Amino acid sequence: MRPVARATVARRDIRATIAALPGRGEDPAVFDALADRLALDGYLLTVVPDGGNRVSALVEGRVPGAPFVLLGSDTGALAALAMVGSPAVRPDGLVLLGLPLLHLPVAGLLVEEPSPRALPDLPILLLHGTDDEISPLPLVRMTTRTAPRAELDVVPGGHDVLTGAGRRCVAARTVLFLESLLDA
Repeated sequence: MRPVARATVARRDIRATIAALPGRGEDPAVFDALADRLALDGYLLTVVPDGGNRVSALVEGRVPGAPFVLLGSDTGALAALAMVGSPAVRPDGLVLLGLPLLHLPVAGLLVEEPSPRALPDLPILLLHGTDDEISPLPLVRMTTRTAPRAELDVVPGGHDVLTGAGRRCVAARTVLFLESLLDA
């Protein structure tokens, strides 16, 4: 597990912890700008790379009394959805970036996890690019119809919302989502 925020947050001042799960071909550094932005508001984002025991790494990253959120990009979003059912993980919310609903390759890699049949009953923020061909908006909208606590926001760009034209929108919208969890 690797904390990516260069801006530091004292452990006692952490308002929420976010475990980021990278997708296919994503370097953990892709989360640096988001981590820095979240740290300004007291949120600690830690990247949990694929491999090893992800569940134990997630549990270690939690801060007692602070909300815990899984943030997944591409196949990391599918992994986040799969972990929701684990009694050890129990997230307070999910942020899903470019949830892959079509089995098209990204970075030369195919999707191995199945697409979700339904979203869990949790606060969920889905962020998708307007021109995303891996996760077309009509499919995403159909997926969110069964989840009353899911919010879908569309940002400029394609599938890679963390580095594309809408990257600042992703950070701003994630902060608003985290604030709503604290207010609930």
